Amino acid sequence: MKSIAHGELETQILKKIWVKKECSAREITDEINKKRGIALTTVSTILERLFEKGLVNRKKIGGRVKYLPKVSEEIYTTKIVKQFMNKIVNSFGEVAITSFVKGIKDLPVDKRKEVIRLLDKGKNK
Repeated sequence: MKSIAHGELETQILKKIWVKKECSAREITDEINKKRGIALTTVSTILERLFEKGLVNRKKIGGRVKYLPKVSEEIYTTKIVKQFMNKIVNSFGEVAITSFVKGIKDLPVDKRKEVIRLLDKGKNK
């Protein structure tokens, strides 16, 4: 999977594909148009970009192109968060790390324990 800089519309379209498992550009357009206006050509262009980024597969069924998820939502989200964290740390260094650590105390107790558990797990590798 390539670097996956993304926009709000790309994420919205990916979420539709994850839910439906297999759908056409028309089906996605119809879903999105329930909340906001968007052209089929715009959705088709975004789907092509997602295909080029290695995030979706496509197959032809009865003359129509259907899109399927190539990566899970969890893998996608993990990669996005890692890219974001790397960018923040590379841009702001020690300040970013310190701010993150200080922000942990504001998390709900269960989330804070999970972060600490993951940090401990990472140092034991």
